Amino acid sequence: MKKLVEITTLSILLFAGINLSAQFSPGKLSKAHADLEGLANCTKCHELGAKVSEQLCLDCHKTLDFLINTNRGYHASTEVKTKSCISCHSEHHGVNFNSVRLDEEKFDHNLTGYKLKGEHGKIDCRDCHKPDFIASADIKKREGTFLGMEQACLSCHVDYHQTTLGNSCTDCHGFDNFNTLIGFDHNKTDYPLKGAHVEVDCVKCHKKATRNGREFQQFSDIIFAKCTDCHEDQHDGKFGNSCTDCHSINSWQKIKVSNKFNHSLTDYPLEGQHLRVSCAECHIGGDYKRDLAFAQCLDCHDDYHEGEFIKPDLSKPDCKECHSLEEKFSYTSYGLEDHDSSDYPLEGAHLATPCFACHKPNEDKRWTFKFNSTNCIECHVDIHEGFIDSTFYPSHDCKACHQVENWTTIDFDHNQTDFALQLAHQETDCRSCHFKEDANLELGFSQEFKDLASDCYSCHTEDNIHGNQFEKEGITDCKTCHSDNIKEWEASFFDHNKTEFPLEGKHAEVDCKECHKSQLKNSFGDFTTDYNIEKFQCIDCHSS
Repeated sequence: MKKLVEITTLSILLFAGINLSAQFSPGKLSKAHADLEGLANCTKCHELGAKVSEQLCLDCHKTLDFLINTNRGYHASTEVKTKSCISCHSEHHGVNFNSVRLDEEKFDHNLTGYKLKGEHGKIDCRDCHKPDFIASADIKKREGTFLGMEQACLSCHVDYHQTTLGNSCTDCHGFDNFNTLIGFDHNKTDYPLKGAHVEVDCVKCHKKATRNGREFQQFSDIIFAKCTDCHEDQHDGKFGNSCTDCHSINSWQKIKVSNKFNHSLTDYPLEGQHLRVSCAECHIGGDYKRDLAFAQCLDCHDDYHEGEFIKPDLSKPDCKECHSLEEKFSYTSYGLEDHDSSDYPLEGAHLATPCFACHKPNEDKRWTFKFNSTNCIECHVDIHEGFIDSTFYPSHDCKACHQVENWTTIDFDHNQTDFALQLAHQETDCRSCHFKEDANLELGFSQEFKDLASDCYSCHTEDNIHGNQFEKEGITDCKTCHSDNIKEWEASFFDHNKTEFPLEGKHAEVDCKECHKSQLKNSFGDFTTDYNIEKFQCIDCHSS
């Protein structure tokens, strides 16, 4: 009944033409609510006899009503939804009054349900809250609104991947730096990264390009079934497509020790000793693309002989002329026939001499094969230097006396000296006359060739079997009885008739030893014969 009276009274006043607007309204509404001016519209916001109705606000602001009912946004937060609308958004303060009155500096964005993280906390509000990022056509028209925003990254950001990787950007990206991947794990993809691939920059495999007029980087649908899908085949297909047969994923330049690479497919098949050589010995620094010269051994190997075998035309012989890949370098096929064509053909005992007896390492421990001369003393020590007059072997030429066939065989013509050799002396070893053993000397013997006496006694004193029986003034002259022209060394010059006992009759027929008895001289088994008989009576010999 009371309500009916109020309505009736209000109707009478209006009918009477009385302007009640100035009496009841506290002031003009803002531009946003301008369409609600007039007493007839009061009840759209106010309940009669009550304050502004929260429900009437939400009946008009349906977007906010929806957000609150779905527990989304700032107005749905616990701190805000318990407040009345008028506590923040008052009206009737004039046409130009801003009923939102948002303090952007102090605004707590966490209450909206979307916490600003990383770079989002540094940018201006209007960089995000603008019509470009609002999907609703109705809300988009509202000037200065903060409504209509979605939390999905792609509602604001352009999809760099152009729908190739889905919509959940935060699965991989963080808020601090878009280029830093914090959630992405390549090992969970169809191509886990291994070895050197772990260190490769993403852009090396995921190339940047232009698609639909925008920069685009492909991360999906990349072909990776074989290495050559990404890597250029440096071998132009010569060795097939299975790169990992030879190469390691840890280092492209590192070849597998137990590799399946068939070097025979190249222009240089490996043979012999080369099969044991490390790849890096030839492919320096692991550069397998660099062309290698291999026409000659010297293209890779240094000339061990340092030019010793340079030919007359100044060309170097190739190593394979003497060496073989099937044997170590110390082996040589250089034989006697080859040596015969050299400047020093081998003869006599040299044929049986091993190579290393003449060809020895030098100061650098390198085996040398070239000699300055072919004279014997280039290799052999001249033990006669200073003992034999150079007249008998000019230029220290050992061959003046010695033979190559046998070093101990002497060809020296003794007739050149003052003592020509005859008969037994011709068969006597030179050392017997010219050498004497002496343990105190380095060579173990002394030698004498100059100014030697030519009488028998000077050489045969020790082996004089007659002792002092025939001495005259302390010297036994062998030639008184013996002749060196007779091989058996018979006493052909001895005349018994010149002795004190001339041989007569039957005595002339008796063998010498019948009268001149031999007896043991010493414990070494030497015998001596007594030729100096002092008794000549018959009874002295014929006692019977």
